[in-house]
Amino acid sequence: MDNTEQQLVQKRLRLQEAIKRKSETASIPLREMTDELSLYDQHSGDLGSETFEREKDAGIQEMLEAELARVDDALKRLRTGGYGICESCGQPIDPRRLERLPDANLCISCARGQRDRFIRPPEEEVLDMHEIDARGDQFEVAGYDLFDEYGLDRDSVQG
Repeated sequence: MDNTEQQLVQKRLRLQEAIKRKSETASIPLREMTDELSLYDQHSGDLGSETFEREKDAGIQEMLEAELARVDDALKRLRTGGYGICESCGQPIDPRRLERLPDANLCISCARGQRDRFIRPPEEEVLDMHEIDARGDQFEVAGYDLFDEYGLDRDSVQG
């Protein structure tokens, strides 16, 4: 087994384990997750938080399953001789790209072309981004401080 195949197999095992954990969590009844004998007397906000967490976990699981499918596809291409060839244009994929993304199925130019076709959700049209204060709490999104998450210096951002 060569290094690329070994990387893909290890990634596949990690993804399968993560999907298994998410599936096990999703199978626990909401009543048990909240440690309540009855959901009848719960405030709707409390249940809303639990529902949000479940939906978020379902989205993460779906993302993991899609990534697992890409890894399985890369393993199949590796075994059939199509690995490293762009599925769109048929040109070889840069080895540096494959080193970084072993499950890549497109060369960088085809991948950029597909990325440009992404359509932003209509909700973003109503967001007024110039009102966001770079030094304020607005950069804390879903419990993550973007400055800490990406190692940014708050003072380097112009207000």
